Amino acid sequence: MLSLDEIDAGTRVTHKNTGLRYSVVEIGEDEVLLSPESQDLQDLVVPVDLFRQEFIATDRYSAGRGRGRRPAAPATARVAAGPKSRGRVKKMVRERGFGFIRGEDGKEVFFHRSGLNGGEYDTLSEGDVVEYVVQEGPRGPRAEGVRAATDAPSAQA
Repeated sequence: MLSLDEIDAGTRVTHKNTGLRYSVVEIGEDEVLLSPESQDLQDLVVPVDLFRQEFIATDRYSAGRGRGRRPAAPATARVAAGPKSRGRVKKMVRERGFGFIRGEDGKEVFFHRSGLNGGEYDTLSEGDVVEYVVQEGPRGPRAEGVRAATDAPSAQA
């Protein structure tokens, strides 16, 4: 069984039965968020107990690594494809790493801290204007490539 002591954000894991490979995005108390290496698959949210039973660390014994915990590797940045949308952060749930954006079209969309670059999540506040791309996530529409925007619309034609 996989020990969570050897897993950090950025660790690559493989599903024992399917051979599908994922990168760990975030480990919560109850769930693990995984990002697939294949562009054809969606992010996966797995209960911690199931994660420990069904996955193995793919690069656990990589060269040059000591016996301690592995330092967090930077997640591979995926560029969100599609038309950009603008909106305002409606709600932040900081302790769980997600929030909601109300778009200029009036629709609300979920976003996760993994859909932002680096530490930008920590700089966002409710009411901030953001740009993002809506993509289909594991539980419905989700904002990806979220970044702070200026209040003025861009001057591109």
